[in-house]
Amino acid sequence: MNETDKKTTAIDTAADQVKTAADRVATKATDTIASAKSAVTETVDTIAQRTHAASDWASHKYDAVSEAPSALVESGAEYIKARPYAAIGVAVAVGYILGRLQR
Repeated sequence: MNETDKKTTAIDTAADQVKTAADRVATKATDTIASAKSAVTETVDTIAQRTHAASDWASHKYDAVSEAPSALVESGAEYIKARPYAAIGVAVAVGYILGRLQR
């Protein structure tokens, strides 16, 4: 083997080593990127689920709060229908007391 062949062989060997090292780095980088992508996706999914749950909770609470006045009016109407004279008596008494307090 002459000197040129030895240099070519050494260059080919070095090139193969560089290619192998680059492949290892690329594989590790790809694995790291895939792991990071998976972690980010999982985090985004978790945030989306919690946001959806919080939105549902807030929606239910809003519905309950907005229905409370109408439920109160309905129960008052039922009381007045069931006991009209008592309701009139309570209204007169409350009016009298408020009138006395304002003087």
